[in-house]
Amino acid sequence: MAYHRKIFKDYEPSDVREAYRHAHPKSWQDLINFIESKGLETWHLTPGEDAHMVADARQAMKENVPFTDDWQEAYNVLKAHRNLELVQQEEQRWIEKTREYEQKRREKEMKA
Repeated sequence: MAYHRKIFKDYEPSDVREAYRHAHPKSWQDLINFIESKGLETWHLTPGEDAHMVADARQAMKENVPFTDDWQEAYNVLKAHRNLELVQQEEQRWIEKTREYEQKRREKEMKA
């Protein structure tokens, strides 16, 4: 049940900084790809922060917002282009992703 609590936590500027530091994105899609592939494995992002940042980056892409290399500017841009419906969709998707990830992690631990 812990994944439900984490899934609704929104990201902060430091989370965007950490995502940029690890992803080295050159586009909104690069940022999304990193979060989609590594978000659940990183200690500095919760599933909720993943879901919200992905939703906001998808919305920025949809609105053709130019990408920025500056993580502080990216935070402001992402927050300014929030689409609550898209956030809710991502939250639901990340609830399932988190459930599957945690189940696989527990199975792996039990085999070790």
